[in-house]
Amino acid sequence: MTDLYAVRVLAIDPPARRVQLRVTVVYYDSGEHQPLPDDASFYLRLFQGGPLGEAITREQYADEAWVDANTRWYVADVDRIAVRNVPFTGEVEGRLSEWLEGVDGGFPWEDGKKFHEMDPGSAAHMRRSESVRVGADYDVVVTDSRWIEHLAVCDWWRTTSYPTRADRLLAGEAGAVPDLRNPVAVLRTFGRDEKHGRLAFSDDSRFLAVTGEHGELVVYDTADWRECLRTGHGFPSPWLMWVPGEPVVTVRDQEEPGRQFAYDAVSGAPVEAGSPQTGHVRSLTGRYRTGDAPGPAVALLSGTGSPRVLSVGEAAGKGAVDSYEGVAFCADESRMFVARGARVYVMDPVDGRTLDVIANDGVPVQSLRVSPGGDYLAITGKRVHDLTIRRVSDHQVVTQDSIGSRRYPLWGVTTTWSPDGRRLAAGLTTLNRDGEVTGGEIHVLPVGLPTTRPTHLPVTRSVTP
Repeated sequence: MTDLYAVRVLAIDPPARRVQLRVTVVYYDSGEHQPLPDDASFYLRLFQGGPLGEAITREQYADEAWVDANTRWYVADVDRIAVRNVPFTGEVEGRLSEWLEGVDGGFPWEDGKKFHEMDPGSAAHMRRSESVRVGADYDVVVTDSRWIEHLAVCDWWRTTSYPTRADRLLAGEAGAVPDLRNPVAVLRTFGRDEKHGRLAFSDDSRFLAVTGEHGELVVYDTADWRECLRTGHGFPSPWLMWVPGEPVVTVRDQEEPGRQFAYDAVSGAPVEAGSPQTGHVRSLTGRYRTGDAPGPAVALLSGTGSPRVLSVGEAAGKGAVDSYEGVAFCADESRMFVARGARVYVMDPVDGRTLDVIANDGVPVQSLRVSPGGDYLAITGKRVHDLTIRRVSDHQVVTQDSIGSRRYPLWGVTTTWSPDGRRLAAGLTTLNRDGEVTGGEIHVLPVGLPTTRPTHLPVTRSVTP
């Protein structure tokens, strides 16, 4: 494997379980460089040369999902305290190129000597190599001093370690975060030639409804995930909506919105649902319902009068608004979350004010849902098929997983959060190597990450996160 970074130990405090490291990027490609390793997963991989490498198997280190799920039991905190040559401007790149073209301008290779044991010329060469490259200094706190007991000041080495996206939880929040890696149910609703369309939980979270692209409707009982209704209508990709406060699910024709079928999920019988359920997505009570609007905007429908059109972001900004996949309401209806491009706008549905803007790391949002309390966003991207849970308060990613894609390619992911906050359902559409649809699965994900260390992991003597 190619070395990506070089690491030098600047200071170490075993009683405090703290080590200070200087990390330098050594691999560059066509004017781009490896990202600064701010993520804790990098340090779990980095420390495998010591006792931690004896506690964790090679297979576990090689499994990115395993590393991301379990890093928090070993690395308690990572704080970047200094940075060099960021942003990587043309001027910075020019200095690096000039250095690399000089005599032996490459980054040094290990020769068994610690930094303080180097001759003055070699030490100066390393300092210069660090100073012209992208890099940063970090304070890293581990959960047990054993994980850094093999390190000493002036140790240095090159490494193939790399960062991924470790779970990053605040104290006490594990119980509110979906477990993306361990579904409580995997539902294969339709055949290999049909992908599912829309998903929606009933208001009491007792039922999950799913539509197919050819108009089939399937309803599951969430107590045991048995089918309690399966029927078809011939509507292509019908709109799906529950009647507010009732176990009655409706499907509507996209072409003729007035054509609606309704079913009692308890009995499975067709029923009259009164006037058609309007809109693409509704708030919990149905006070707000979304519709399409021209420009970067979303329409809020009303029973009488014209829809209110709310502009989303700056007119000159990038991205359109998807009034189904890209809009969600928190349960108390005080906030509306609208995706446009690679941003999520937090808006007041009463007057359309923008309350906050949440960036999605430059990845355009494909699907957006919000937890009932409005604390977490479930986001999938148009280019990156990860399912991401992002904290609303500080905009940070809490957990992320390439759900399903370790086994087969994904065409897209759509999600729905149960109103009781206990489950997040993710619909996956799968493709074969030729890009043909091979069906799909719905992963029902429980809300709540482990709060205690799994029994198969080595016990620490110090703290548990």
